[in-house]
Amino acid sequence: MKLTKAAFVFLTCMTLLSKTEVFAARLFAPQLRCKCLGTYSGKPINPKLIQNIQVIPAGAQCRNVQIIATLKQGQTCLNHKDEWVKMIVDG
Repeated sequence: MKLTKAAFVFLTCMTLLSKTEVFAARLFAPQLRCKCLGTYSGKPINPKLIQNIQVIPAGAQCRNVQIIATLKQGQTCLNHKDEWVKMIVDG
């Protein structure tokens, strides 16, 4: 009877530990894909309307430079080759 209880406790602990490791691995694993599938390359956006800008350099996760602008309506990806985008990033 003691062996059955000990085996049950052991298996329960191992199950909880393995689920915790899987969760932790997902939490800290890098996302290996581009956040920007397409970019906005139209009429320049007024810099006053941009609340935040995030520049993600090219790397292992994505071979393209990604520029994500946060506007009041949401986020949009900007084309890093456009002159007006370069001015906003450098500005």
